[in-house]
Parts: sequence; structure tokens; C-alpha cells
Amino acid sequence: MTSAGGRREVPERLRMAGRRVVQAVLDQALAAGVGVFAALAVGLVVIPLLQWGWVPPKAILWGPVITFFAVNYACDAVIQIWVPARRGGVTPGMLVMGLRVETLRGGPPKVRAYVFRWLLFTVDGLLFGLVAVVSIVVTRRRQRIGDLVARTLVVRAGPRTSG
Repeated sequence: MTSAGGRREVPERLRMAGRRVVQAVLDQALAAGVGVFAALAVGLVVIPLLQWGWVPPKAILWGPVITFFAVNYACDAVIQIWVPARRGGVTPGMLVMGLRVETLRGGPPKVRAYVFRWLLFTVDGLLFGLVAVVSIVVTRRRQRIGDLVARTLVVRAGPRTSG
């Protein structure tokens, strides 16, 4: 496939995979940013407690680390489940990339579908997301494994069709 200018056009499957990779990175960066902020806040609280001898020395390391992972995990759940369920199938990263989650019939997914999508991101995220990218490129509807199980798909944002 070449365009009028002689350049090769990128197939739609690869464009969608690219948009979804950027969307996922944006959403993960948001969750990680909140986790880092929370870890720094805990670190600032632990330092004086450590100096006064009120907490063991290991708390200076483990307090912020545990906080980061717990807050990052919770924030990711909020971004992937609660936000799209309340905002028409759109995560913050999807909003930036012009994408939306919908059912195979074109309607808004139920919360259960978002939970399946989120839980199966563990599988989709294997090999730094390569499993998801390959799945998006090879499936007819450009779905990752979480979408296949949840019976959802990610489409370009536009007017929602009733289904």
C-alpha cells in the first residue's frame, strides 16, 4: 500500500495498536504518578518518625515502597473500571487518543466487563504488552485478550450507537 506521495501507508490494524499502546502508557503513567506522590508523602511522614525512634529503620524503605504499589494498583483499578463506567467507556488515556470501549453490539459495557478487561491486563501485559499488541493486530475486531473475554472492543470515539 502506498499513498499518492509514494510513502507506505500504515495499515489500520497497526495504527489502532499504536493508539492503544500510547493510551495504555498514558493511563499507567497516571496511576504510577499518583503512586509516586503517595510514596513521597509517606516518606516525608516516616523520616521524622524514624528520627524520633518511633518506627524501625526498615520503615524508611518499605513504607514508601508498599505505599507506591498499593496506591498504584488501586489507582489503576479506578482508571480502568470506575472512570470508564462513569464516563462513557473512556479512560483518561483513551480521551487523549480519541478512543472508547463499547460492547460488541455497540452499547456501553457493564462494570463486570471493565473488571474482566482490567484483570486480564495481567495476561495482555506479558512481554511488556507484546501479547496485547499481537492480539490487537491479528484479531478481526482488533481486540486484546481482555476484550475478547469481556466481549468488548475499543473503537474511535464518536457518537455512541444504541445497541
